[in-house]
Parts: sequence; structure tokens; C-alpha cells
Amino acid sequence: MVDIHGHLLPGIDDGSKSMAMSLEMARLAVADGISLSLMTPHHLNGVYANPAAAVREQVAAFRSALREADIALEILPGAECHLVPELPGALRDGRAMTVGDRKKAVLVELPVHSIPMGATSILEEILSLGLTPVIVHPERNGELCRQPERLGEWVEMGCLAQVTSRSCTGKFGDQAYTAAHRMVTAGWIHFLASDAHRDRRRIPEMSPGRAMIAKWVGDEAAGLLTETFPRALVYGREIELERLDEALASGKPKRGWFGWLRR
Repeated sequence: MVDIHGHLLPGIDDGSKSMAMSLEMARLAVADGISLSLMTPHHLNGVYANPAAAVREQVAAFRSALREADIALEILPGAECHLVPELPGALRDGRAMTVGDRKKAVLVELPVHSIPMGATSILEEILSLGLTPVIVHPERNGELCRQPERLGEWVEMGCLAQVTSRSCTGKFGDQAYTAAHRMVTAGWIHFLASDAHRDRRRIPEMSPGRAMIAKWVGDEAAGLLTETFPRALVYGREIELERLDEALASGKPKRGWFGWLRR
């Protein structure tokens, strides 16, 4: 599997606190079946600033440590960028890190409780730069939980979205679980990720979330969200979204008497 969202780089945000913790998180990721992880420290959220140049240095240092520790986890640079008016300019100037440093997509984070004024305009501006905004953990945003169709509107504009594994298993609460189910089954989610922060509790683990998505919409869709689409994203390749439409159409469980009989 490919994990496009995790805070494994040590000591630069609210994720890993030390190199020892980062290495243990990497071991846990490999044990869970993750072969490639995008390093996504917070940027422009009012607390942490991790510009592109600094992320490149941190990733290079962690990659060397992984090699010395003989941990078979491939890592690539990224960032979790807060959706603020300054973000398009930072992306235009190369100060904000894009996914895999490929200048094709960027992870975008919303506030916890609300959608900021002008959010759609900022997303449109990012799209105008030739970059695809990937909206991370929308199921954990209070306003999108109440109005999930807002996410659908952004996806129609050209955005993509990522759901968190722990949300799919209920570990972020009933509201996030319900929203995750709604967004996944509606076809508004394109990636599953761990959003790992520690070597305990919020660990780099995707397999439980993948199993739940397979239960909701079938194995094929679960594979697209955990392997095919995230790998294409981090390497800057085209994501064949029509494959998700087809997988959802064939994978959703049938309801009612005839659906039960067919099963």
C-alpha cells in the first residue's frame, strides 16, 4: 500500500518527536503492508512552517536513517498545507512543497470545525496553477460532516480527497465514521491514508481502514484507494477516475430481499 499522509519526520511538527520514534513508525508501516510513504509535515497552519527546502533536507536525512536501520520503506517529500489565502502564492513561488515534489498536486487541510470564507476561490486559484488540491480528512471537518455535498462540489471542480483509516473504523468518533462512509460510497474519496503522528495509538496503519472500505464498496475500490491511485499521485501520473466509478458501481452491496438472495 501507499500512504500519502503521515507525520513521520522527527521534531518538525506535532508528529514524531525523535528519530528513534520515526524509525519505529517506519517499522510499523512496513509491518502493516505499506511500502511507500509520503512525508507530510504541517505548513502554514499558524503554528508550523515547513517550506519546501526544509522538507527536502529532512526527507534526505530520514531516508539515510532508514537505509542504515535496514527498513524497507520508500519515502517521498510532501506537506500538509493549510488552506489559507497565502497558499497559492507559496505554491507559485515554490516555497510550499507539492506531492512528491512533482508540482502536480498538493495536500490541503481545512480547519477542524469550519470551512474558511473564500475556500472555493482559493481552491480554484490552486487549480489555475495546474495543481490538483487533495483535500485531506474532510470527514473530520465539522461543517463537511453536516454538509458533505460541499466536498462533492469541490470534487466536481477537479479536487481530489483523502479519508483517514481511523475514521473508517470509528476511532475518530461516530460523526467522522458516518461522514467517511457517506463520502466513500458517494465516490468523493480517492485515497485512504493513515495520518500517523506517533508510534502508539495514531500509528502508520492502513489495513483496518482498507478492510472497512472493502466492506462498504468492494475489494476493487479498496485497492484503488490504497494502492493504484496513491501510487499514481506520488509519482505524478494520471489518475484514472473512471475506474473508481466502475468499481463503485459493481462493488456496492445490494440491498433488500433480492440482494440478500444474490449474496
